[in-house]
Amino acid sequence: MDIVVNDIEWWQISLHSFLNGWLPGVVTFALGLWLARISNHRKLKQELKNSILEIFIPTFNAGQTITFESANEANKKLLVTLNVYENIYPNIFRKKSAKELKDVLSDGFLIDGKVNEKYMNPDEIQNLIKNL
Repeated sequence: MDIVVNDIEWWQISLHSFLNGWLPGVVTFALGLWLARISNHRKLKQELKNSILEIFIPTFNAGQTITFESANEANKKLLVTLNVYENIYPNIFRKKSAKELKDVLSDGFLIDGKVNEKYMNPDEIQNLIKNL
């Protein structure tokens, strides 16, 4: 009577089931978390830019006559909002665009009693905000 020897190597079966069953699921889960993080980062960045534009557009781009006080107030709100967002969410904005926008806003609306030349073309400032 012949004895059948069990030639199964269990470690190969376990490795095979891990590679075919578990590994794709774990990789898919990790990839999903990573893509969700990227998507949330983009949504947050867009919301922050929209809130900055909500301050800028009604004051400087509405086509209406504005007072110096309202323009100075809007300039201060923009600068404070940008600083707060950079402190709360570091590295969310492009550094070059944020620096250029801060330079424009920190100069103020009035320089030596004259309107800042950069405010004469509000489209450039809007483009700076969009490029954040």
